[in-house]
Amino acid sequence: MNDYAWPSASPEDGPALAPVSSTTLREQVTQAVRSALMMGHFKPGQTVTVKSLCSLLHASVMPTREAVNRLIAEGALELRANRTVAVPAVSLQEFNELTQLRCLIEGLAGAQAVQAFRPAHTQALLALERQMADAVACQDIDAYLDANARFHFTIYALGTTAYTRSIIEKLWVRVGPLIRYCLTESGLEASSNLHQTMIDGLARRDPQALRQAIESDILGAAQTIRRSHDLWPSGA
Repeated sequence: MNDYAWPSASPEDGPALAPVSSTTLREQVTQAVRSALMMGHFKPGQTVTVKSLCSLLHASVMPTREAVNRLIAEGALELRANRTVAVPAVSLQEFNELTQLRCLIEGLAGAQAVQAFRPAHTQALLALERQMADAVACQDIDAYLDANARFHFTIYALGTTAYTRSIIEKLWVRVGPLIRYCLTESGLEASSNLHQTMIDGLARRDPQALRQAIESDILGAAQTIRRSHDLWPSGA
């Protein structure tokens, strides 16, 4: 067997490495759009164009188109018959199934997080909770949703592998576009109280308390979303 012929490069040229800039940019664009879906920055049924994403992200066309194609393959976006790309609508049945899956997987992630908990995590979570409170006071919905997502995934990162977190992310991608429908005054107050219960459960290393708080947060938001007649006027 012949030895592999390594590409040559002079010291002036630098190391002979495969180009990675376009792939890296594609990944960055993909994650940026995925995060925007998770955090509710797009609405169900909203049309998404490569041009608009390029403008929002200051990215070039090629990596943005590749990112859109990847998200279509993942089911995060859908390609319609007229060739437009849109955020998928979610039926009531699918939403109910997603809610049940979130309770199971996110509840498990929270229960496992207590083993890796350290006092410094309390300060990080309290800081995020303060950011949410400030965002509510300023009526900055985007800032609230960003801090809320970081709060939950800070907890999940303590107790799960990257693979499990990727599953949770896929669930959030599907329900994220609906999340603005639960941002009522009472819903925000209930969520804030449950966030404090989650922090307390972590501090006490009480997996059952943390699991229950996470499930209650998910179920409470889901119930508010179901009441929105704009989503499922016929209950279908």
